Amino acid sequence: MKRSRTWRVAGAMALVAVAACEPRDDTEASGSDAAAAPQHEIHDSAGIRIIQNRAPAPGSRLGWVVGEEPLVSIGTRDASDAFQFHRVGDATRLGDGRIVVANGGSNELLVFDADGNHLGAWAGEGDGPGEFWDLSTVRPWPGDSLIAGDDLQGRASIFGLSGAHGRTLSLRGPPDPATREMAAAGQAPEAEIGSVEPHIVLRVLPDGTLLTRTPRGYAQGFHRWESPYALMDADGATRASLGNYLGIETFSAFYQQADGNYAVIPLWHPFGKTTVTTAWGDLAAIGDTETYEIRAYRSDGSLARIVRRDHEMRIPTQAEQDEAFSDRFAGLSEEDREPRMEVAATVPLVESFPAYSRLRGDAPGNLWVGEFRLPEAAYEGALWTVFDAEGRVLGFVETPGGLSIFEIGEDYILGSTTDEVDVEYVQLWELGRSNR
Repeated sequence: MKRSRTWRVAGAMALVAVAACEPRDDTEASGSDAAAAPQHEIHDSAGIRIIQNRAPAPGSRLGWVVGEEPLVSIGTRDASDAFQFHRVGDATRLGDGRIVVANGGSNELLVFDADGNHLGAWAGEGDGPGEFWDLSTVRPWPGDSLIAGDDLQGRASIFGLSGAHGRTLSLRGPPDPATREMAAAGQAPEAEIGSVEPHIVLRVLPDGTLLTRTPRGYAQGFHRWESPYALMDADGATRASLGNYLGIETFSAFYQQADGNYAVIPLWHPFGKTTVTTAWGDLAAIGDTETYEIRAYRSDGSLARIVRRDHEMRIPTQAEQDEAFSDRFAGLSEEDREPRMEVAATVPLVESFPAYSRLRGDAPGNLWVGEFRLPEAAYEGALWTVFDAEGRVLGFVETPGGLSIFEIGEDYILGSTTDEVDVEYVQLWELGRSNR
């Protein structure tokens, strides 16, 4: 497969040293003291800690190093092999070095040894116990087990580390706001809606608490679908409702096909805001990328902290939007590309670029916030702002471009990527951390 360039993030910032200092919110810094002033301010409000951070210096990097090439790269172009990745949704590394991949295309959990050799497949397609119709998630579960989520069926299954199926949870949580509106308008029978609806697994906390939401839908025109988020216990019962959050900004339009029938094309806006989540230590972190703010909840549903970072919003241009859509559809056939470009030409501009793009928590308890890549970005990979376990900014780290990160361990990064012909690979990269 194609190899990425060397990814080294060397050169520590002075920011790291001062970020670990205790806040001095009641004093003013001047002269030489200004250089030692903390890069964050911490306030407590009704038991909720609010951390306001300055942005790291442009061009700076933490002294952390991502390996020059993957330690392990798993994938194949040969459909006759024992496996072929398609729609990889997630992956996790076990304590013995094995890698388990949630392969949505086959609805199987594919298992590999520490060197990337295929060991076998667990589960499979179906609606029976331990089977999936839309496998999307695999995460560690308390008691040396794994949990795998099925988005379509609104449930999750527990497996032992040998692949034996233990039990399946039915995930039922608060109904979607649109469902409530349909019921209130008499457009759907109350008996069919009920007081709960199927939820999907987003994240798993160390104690087995599940962060979930209802599946998102689409509406005509420019919209953001609203979904309720919840925390559920090991039996699939709702422990706490976290309120409603908005999905990705989407433009949906009808177009007439060659056979005369009409179809709907929902286009995710290339610069659209959305809601992103992660497990951050023992907290469930949620952020709407409209603003640079992340809210972190305890497993009982109480809000523990709010993390903010200075951020300058920028308005996209029509030319930037047109180029983004053109790049997205460049690999499609003319038959598929033309109607999508016609719809894209009618998509309105958003008010600003997102404040950030994604969230990931790592094994030591840090929070990684992915920078939204602006058209004029000078870096080649993906850029992250890393915060410590308390929410104080540490600095920037750059990771390989095109790598969708599933898991960040103490000394590794596990993710997926695709090559020039869209063959999928799961890769393990070395991560070296330095306090220099």
